[in-house]
Amino acid sequence: MTLKYKFGKTSIQRMKGVDARLIILATTYMCMGKKDIGITYGARTSEEQAHMLKTGKSQVSKSKHLLNKEVLVTQSGFKMDIMESNAIDIVAYKDGKQVWERAYYEDIIKDMKEIAKHYGWQDIINLGWDFKSFNDPYHISVKEPGDGGIK
Repeated sequence: MTLKYKFGKTSIQRMKGVDARLIILATTYMCMGKKDIGITYGARTSEEQAHMLKTGKSQVSKSKHLLNKEVLVTQSGFKMDIMESNAIDIVAYKDGKQVWERAYYEDIIKDMKEIAKHYGWQDIINLGWDFKSFNDPYHISVKEPGDGGIK
């Protein structure tokens, strides 16, 4: 099977350190072959986030993009500390050019919601498209236990 779209090297690099569920969500969408997307942001250090906030490219200081220490526990009980980010930002492409018009993302977000539902993640995937407090339609994040997320 040949894929119509695939992530470029830059998008793959930007997914390093990101929660695996977000990688699965974005990759599953790409496999559908409907529209081409890329990853504009994934994991960030606190220094990178401070710069993003200062330059107006982010609206929050405690971003879900920040690397957080988490404990991974395998089925056999092995524990390992990992650093993981709980967010990605996407960009859509049409004819190889970036598209930022919100309307172009409507069916992308609809499909991502269906993918999340398919995996049983509908209650933990937070889509910036649905935020009421501020406009961030390109943002996708994972809610952690006790995390209300942005509304």
